[in-house]
Amino acid sequence: MTGAVSRRLGLRLAAVTAVALVVQLLPGSGMSARGQETRKTLAYDCVLPSGSRRVEVAVAATFPARGAVALPIRPQSAGVTVRLPAGVVGELLPEATAALSGTATLVTAVTQGRQRTQAQWAGLTAAETPRPQDSDVELRFTGDVPQVTAGSAGDVTFAARDLELTLATRQEPEPARLSCAPAPGTDTLLATVPVAAPAPPTPDATAEPDGTDRPPQGIEVAPAPRATTGPRATTGECPAEPPRGSLDPERLPEVPAGAEVTENEPTSLCAVPVGFATIRKLKGSTIVNDPRGPRVGLMHLAFNVREVAAPGYQEYDHLGRIDLPDAESTFLTFGFQPTTAKVRFEAGPATVVNIVREGRPTMTRVGYHQHLRLYDVRVGGVPLPVGPRCRTARPIDTRLTGTYPVSSGGLLQGELEIPPFTGCGSAGEDLDPLFTAAISGPGNALRIQQGRVCTGSSCRNAIPKPPDL
Repeated sequence: MTGAVSRRLGLRLAAVTAVALVVQLLPGSGMSARGQETRKTLAYDCVLPSGSRRVEVAVAATFPARGAVALPIRPQSAGVTVRLPAGVVGELLPEATAALSGTATLVTAVTQGRQRTQAQWAGLTAAETPRPQDSDVELRFTGDVPQVTAGSAGDVTFAARDLELTLATRQEPEPARLSCAPAPGTDTLLATVPVAAPAPPTPDATAEPDGTDRPPQGIEVAPAPRATTGPRATTGECPAEPPRGSLDPERLPEVPAGAEVTENEPTSLCAVPVGFATIRKLKGSTIVNDPRGPRVGLMHLAFNVREVAAPGYQEYDHLGRIDLPDAESTFLTFGFQPTTAKVRFEAGPATVVNIVREGRPTMTRVGYHQHLRLYDVRVGGVPLPVGPRCRTARPIDTRLTGTYPVSSGGLLQGELEIPPFTGCGSAGEDLDPLFTAAISGPGNALRIQQGRVCTGSSCRNAIPKPPDL
């Protein structure tokens, strides 16, 4: 009897932990809630042939709000912005230089107690930037940076150290190099991430440890991801045939009086949507269709299914099929409990309306319904039995608007009302009320950057950057 009570209590505690899990997952694809955003302007001394020159360097990144032993800490949205005085550029590059690009490597000092190591933010790249005449030039270097894993509990600090720059032009075959270090007395601390000890095993855990999940000794720095000026992910090819189906009449605007309506044979085009969703109840944001993941989903369009024309009014209607990859996340719940889960997006057909009015901005509206299904939930490595039918009780009515033409892409925004959950739990445990209380409700913001339309394999180069939060 005591064992049964202990097991039931352990399952109930795991269910409560899963509530925080779902808040982090819906409706994104693999990123945890917003952490601590750092932007710090530092003074650096750079070595030139003529001597040392002071340069302004701004370091920006989003660090996790907290961490856990043996779970990786990876700064996101990392960037280094360097403001180079005109004299520095003039000394390093030819006078006729009209634009320059480059790469940067920032060494960061990572410390936990007496443990110290370095993580190199290598391969950061800056796009070609015009060089103003007789004024400073500002280069922004961005890219992926390595993750750090702590083997014990305690604060992990990140601080900026040496900076190496290469500056390239179209005229010069060899780039110029610039070595810089923080000026004396500069506060270089970027972030402090508290790392919590792992949770103790549950009372009814039966698995024997095999030694494969032992935490690292000290601080480990993983190899940096490969440098890239764009997304790492790839998409499939846009199909040659357009999707079939019907436009949703409830999402179509009222036809103006006297307008001419034309039904067309649509063209097959695609677009990549990426962005952020914010869960109001926990004030956390997640990334949708992560452009840095292994695969990015497409919105397949039957382009120009219908046209509506009237004086001063033109409307183009498209049918879309949205295919987003399942989300898989690993993060902390309650600040200490490692939790993983997967979310499947079950989206119905989308109706995409593009309206052009004389004297007004072009308007785009996207509307569709989708269920969110949760599966393969693990709390501290122990499966949580949510069952095969754990999903929203009814489809989420998704409505987004933006001021841009669909062909070129742009920013879509809207708010979602997340319905209650149903079918969650097994073995007599009803987890629906917990999931519903934690996340269901109105006012959940969604910001999506739609990429330009593309065909065939060209969609692999049409993945936009996520919008700002």
